[in-house]
Amino acid sequence: MNDALNQRGIAFQLSDDGAKLSAVFEPSGEKPALDLEAIKQAIAEQGLAALFIDENALERLIEQYNSATESFSLEIGARRDGDCAIRIAANHMTAWLTLTPPFGGVPVTRDKIDQTLKESGIVSGILEYEIESSLAAGSASERVIAQGKAPVPGVDTQFQSLVTEIKERHPHLDEHGIADYRDLGAIVTVNPGDPLMRRIPATPGENGQDIMGLVLNPMPGKDIPFASALHGAELDTEDRNMLRAAITGQPILVAQGVIVESTLTLPQVDLSTGNINFDGSVNVKGDVKDGMKIHATGDVFVGGTVEAAEIQAVGNIVIARGVIGHGNYSIATDISQKYSAKLQCAGSLNVRFIENAFVMAGTDICIEEFSMHSELTADNQIIVGKAGAKKGHLIGGRARATLLIKAAVFGSEAGITTQLQVGFNPFLHEHLNSVKRKIEAKTKEQDDLEKIITFVQSHPEKNKDNLLEKARHTLDKLLGEMEILQQEQTSIQSEEELIAHAQIIAERAIHGGTEIHMGSRILRINSERGNGIFQLKEGEIEFGNILRDRASDKPGA
Repeated sequence: MNDALNQRGIAFQLSDDGAKLSAVFEPSGEKPALDLEAIKQAIAEQGLAALFIDENALERLIEQYNSATESFSLEIGARRDGDCAIRIAANHMTAWLTLTPPFGGVPVTRDKIDQTLKESGIVSGILEYEIESSLAAGSASERVIAQGKAPVPGVDTQFQSLVTEIKERHPHLDEHGIADYRDLGAIVTVNPGDPLMRRIPATPGENGQDIMGLVLNPMPGKDIPFASALHGAELDTEDRNMLRAAITGQPILVAQGVIVESTLTLPQVDLSTGNINFDGSVNVKGDVKDGMKIHATGDVFVGGTVEAAEIQAVGNIVIARGVIGHGNYSIATDISQKYSAKLQCAGSLNVRFIENAFVMAGTDICIEEFSMHSELTADNQIIVGKAGAKKGHLIGGRARATLLIKAAVFGSEAGITTQLQVGFNPFLHEHLNSVKRKIEAKTKEQDDLEKIITFVQSHPEKNKDNLLEKARHTLDKLLGEMEILQQEQTSIQSEEELIAHAQIIAERAIHGGTEIHMGSRILRINSERGNGIFQLKEGEIEFGNILRDRASDKPGA
């Protein structure tokens, strides 16, 4: 094939230093056709294929050959050493290597790469294995050879409860806004000195470093102190991160701490004990008799039955048996006066059954067996009957809840009027606005404190009477209060969203005489229906099959 090129008057020549390859043409009369493959094969046969060959130059060679009448020389290749280039990310956290193999020249060495790293200013996070692998392969394209270490942010202060089965002052909801039915159980008590909660201080985080050697400071964790005014509890004198009981009583988990409520235990409440008005929790092992009253700032636990009595609690009310009152079943303006049994709590109420009672709960009402001719109101939900159980009747009276009313059966075959109302909470929007105003006020206070801290840090001579330390302490306390308010704001906003999806669920049946109230809409049930869900759709009350509606909620349904 080389002879064929010679016949065409073409020869290859290396420069004296062997750095450049040229094609030389000398006219020899005839000019047979010349093609690219013939040239490449001739280059290979002469042992020149390891050189860098310029494809564009070969195309020009063919063009000039076809039109040439005189001799010419054209550079078509060169001997090239291997090369390397390093690209650095804008944030100086990553470097990529491109390694070009040699063309008849000297390959890139480790010394060459190290020199390039040095010239690029890369001194940290160098990945030795990646560099050696690239050298072994002889080439690389955008291979990561240096990686910075990102700073690890600090962890916020954690609060670890040290009391088993400790109670909280708020319900636990699932993703549908429904609280799991749960037995609140008996009172858990602690004694003075018992450990309640450990505060795990915030961590500063770990420094990072970019590939140029610059140290990257982490975002420190938020340092949150124990809440103030944790009555019944006190800090350990030797360990300020340990909270201990100061009195005997019931521990209650609150934001950033635990309070201990005094507990009064009685065999029963009757004429022998008189009415009970107690600052703390009340544990009645037996019954609460007709006409008696219990007012407590904590929880109230009754191991027996509540007759036509009155119970008020700032916490929860748990009644092991039931409530049996008496009253007029008609709906009136002053409805509470129609019932001799009255129960009100800011938390949840759990009971086996209720007859002829007026009940108001700040969160949930959970009734294990049945409710008859009672007035039930809960800010969150009312659930009658346990899942899968045959019991769970809500008969007569009125039940009102913000998000959900659920029972196995509503009404009775006798057609007793039973009113069910969901989707109401006139105080929610007002509460949200109040929280927002508090957050705005505390945000301004935070700005003022931060300005004071910045000013004193810049002017140490102004730090009189420990002003800087006092400002920092006040700021830490303020940030803790703001976090609680922000959590409350998020909770309220979530509840507002859930109201639009309020439901009434009949697990087995709903009888005639039942009235469904949703928003401004009322639906009267005239005949018995099977199980189903009532909910508002496009402003109208719609009744759907439980299985069908639940299936439609599944992804892909």
